[in-house]
Amino acid sequence: FWTWTSPNLEFATIFVGNNPSGVAVTPDGSTVYVANFDDSTVSVIATATNTVIATISVGSNPFGVAVTPAGSTVYVANFNDNNVSVIDTATNTVIATIPVDGLPRGVAVTPGGSKVYVTNGVGSVSVIDTATNTVTATIAVGADPIGVAVTPDGSKVYVVRHFDNTVPVIDTATDTVIAT
Repeated sequence: FWTWTSPNLEFATIFVGNNPSGVAVTPDGSTVYVANFDDSTVSVIATATNTVIATISVGSNPFGVAVTPAGSTVYVANFNDNNVSVIDTATNTVIATIPVDGLPRGVAVTPGGSKVYVTNGVGSVSVIDTATNTVTATIAVGADPIGVAVTPDGSKVYVVRHFDNTVPVIDTATDTVIAT
């Protein structure tokens, strides 16, 4: 008797909006948020059924998306509107819009959920305080930052700069670049 299984098989195809560009999963794994760049929407997927349960209108050309560790809030970088939409996951509605520097792309949340770091194509990172949903700092990091990640202990943020192949490192205690 022989049985063949593979963990890498596709078992569902879920249709979302046009040109999906960012994806984030809630900490409990129950919901997925997909930023649809060409539709200016976010698709909400229930993982139990692999179906889209909501489509949320956000700013123009959403790119990056991140969920807070509590799973209660989603932050979406709206590339052409120079802002970030804040989505309440209980209602799947936009509850705030936060202006940031130009051409926001990547989004990362600290493990404690107190700060959100957003890369801006104009050469900066915006720091958002999640308690007030306001920008508390704008950090110059050099041309064309795209990706962003926070260390598991929340002490550092790593930013990927697209065209010069460097990675600025931000100290989260001071919100300053400490190395490149």
